[in-house]
Amino acid sequence: MTRPKLDIRGVTKRYSEATALQPTSLQVAPGEFLTLLGPSGSGKTTLLMMIAGLTETSGGEILLDGKEITRTPAYQREIGVVFQNYALFPHLSVFENVAFPLRMRKRPEAELKAAVGRALELVRLGHLATRLPRELSGGQQQRVAFARAIVFDPQLVLMDEPLGALDKKLRDELKLEIRKLHAELKKTIVYVTHDQDEAMLLSDRVCLMNEARVEQVDAPVALYERPRTRFAASFVGESNLITGIVEDGRVRVGERLLATAHGDRLPASDQPVTVLIRPERLRLAPTPQAACLQGKVVDVIDLGSVRRLSILGDDGAGLTMTVLGGGQPIEIGGDVWLMAAAEDVVPLMESAS
Repeated sequence: MTRPKLDIRGVTKRYSEATALQPTSLQVAPGEFLTLLGPSGSGKTTLLMMIAGLTETSGGEILLDGKEITRTPAYQREIGVVFQNYALFPHLSVFENVAFPLRMRKRPEAELKAAVGRALELVRLGHLATRLPRELSGGQQQRVAFARAIVFDPQLVLMDEPLGALDKKLRDELKLEIRKLHAELKKTIVYVTHDQDEAMLLSDRVCLMNEARVEQVDAPVALYERPRTRFAASFVGESNLITGIVEDGRVRVGERLLATAHGDRLPASDQPVTVLIRPERLRLAPTPQAACLQGKVVDVIDLGSVRRLSILGDDGAGLTMTVLGGGQPIEIGGDVWLMAAAEDVVPLMESAS
């Protein structure tokens, strides 16, 4: 097995009686883009700051390329960091902002100029090298911050909500740029965000965090298709969470029996279980069937390309369904029968603990 670029072993952080991060172990492969995703207070930024050396650990070890760096000062870790607020020096030009890490390392002037030139061309800002940060747009400033983080060829790049201060259009543009830069540089990146769209677009793997601990680590598609817990299912994407009772390897919901292809996740027979069905995985059945859910349409939102149906199940639970737009209108108040493929009925645990 290839040695991980970053190896986090039982790292924890406590402030007096409060635990900001429960003991956490995580490995990041060389060249991997790993996103720490989760709501505010989940511990993701605390973990990132401990990797960077900007926050001390309360326990555990951090290894970079097999070398322990837990107590190594931040400036000696050879890690590039990109912050949400850019953290550029306002009195220095774009060139000098990017050159700063190299000047601190006392690199020769010729080497410094060549490295800064390459970094600025990579982020398409070579023509703005003499400008001050205040003369740049927010997106340009963030690209300068990224160039500064990579100019000294760090072993690892950390990015803490780097797009959080930008408007949606600019965020969408820079997400694609970051993805392209990662493909070109093949740098190991650990990225923090609370935005699931960013995580899904950028990541090789996502580390979903909740209540100061890791909830699930998986590829983006696996996290969406097969979340392990109620929190993971509800935080990533839209979800229908349906409660039933296990019966002969299926899930009884009222008078209906739902088949699941994930029987290894089911508890014992007669035990309660919650299953996930994504709104787009529900389909309208032409006729009533034993494996279908029954409900009444209570609202229809027509978005052109798709329709979103709000359905009240016969057990009193609300469901959301997404269908393609056009075709026969769907009337509010009408009875419907809903079906889903067995692989799309995913049993969940209550929590990861």
